[in-house]
Amino acid sequence: MVRAITADNVNDALHSGFYWLKVAGRRENSRNGPVIVAPSPVITSYQFPERRVLFHPARDANPVFHLMEAIWMMAGSDQVDWLLQFNSGFGKFAEPDGTVHGAYGYRWRKRWTIDQVLWVINILKTDPTSRRAVIAMWDPLFDLGAHKADLPCNTHIYFCIRDEMLDMTVCCRSNDILWGAYGANAVHMSVLQELIAFELGVPVGMYHQMSNNYHAYLDLPIVQSFLDNPPEPVEYYQQNRVTEVPLLFKEDIRMFIEDCEDMVHGRKPTRVDFLRCVAEPMRESYLLRKEGVHMPMEDQSIDWFRAYTEWCERRD
Repeated sequence: MVRAITADNVNDALHSGFYWLKVAGRRENSRNGPVIVAPSPVITSYQFPERRVLFHPARDANPVFHLMEAIWMMAGSDQVDWLLQFNSGFGKFAEPDGTVHGAYGYRWRKRWTIDQVLWVINILKTDPTSRRAVIAMWDPLFDLGAHKADLPCNTHIYFCIRDEMLDMTVCCRSNDILWGAYGANAVHMSVLQELIAFELGVPVGMYHQMSNNYHAYLDLPIVQSFLDNPPEPVEYYQQNRVTEVPLLFKEDIRMFIEDCEDMVHGRKPTRVDFLRCVAEPMRESYLLRKEGVHMPMEDQSIDWFRAYTEWCERRD
């Protein structure tokens, strides 16, 4: 039977997910080592997808990489070099020529000579009741039976307007819940959802993640620790943490995409407030930190700044 997890945000989902694997998971072997796998597909439903930042200290997620990867995707890139600044290990997913075969953003916006993001927006603007607003990431001609460093784990995204809000369902063939489902996926998919919702002029609704194979890798010490003691949920709103989740999108979608492309090509964003005032300072601070120069984030009421500050403090 399919397992349904309903969570306020990604921090709650992390707790519920590891608890479910603890009580129901089965140990199996996989291409990448031993895993603990849910006995059936799992659907995680986020009530507030905008609360996408992970705060759990034991999980120790790198917020800069998560945010920069989302920007890289919206830029439609499949070149690994820019991401290596924020995660040197990401190179294992690239081909010898530096391309990432399964890059989501490239498939969203460029692979099939159409921008699927803009097409979905046009479909729902034309017919808000449409059930045909689908973004594809899996291509059987290029992926089925292919031997590549990276194939898309998430295969399709469905969008619909329900109760005058934009709901999104993401289908995933294979989901590592530590790094994927409750890590990077929760960020870049919810960014896409919020972007489309703003362009349609409707609030963000539910984000449903359907994970066909829902698992965690047992050779990672943190996984065994979380299975023994599932991480307690971390409150998104509490004293001295986050007072507001800043909306990403206040400008035209094309302007946002162009600013993302500027960042990936080494130019500073100039028009989109979130990219100019949040993403770019985090990027600069992170790269300066690698050179031994610390540039703190001043406004700790911003969720991304708070998570980055706590990530730095754990290293200092």
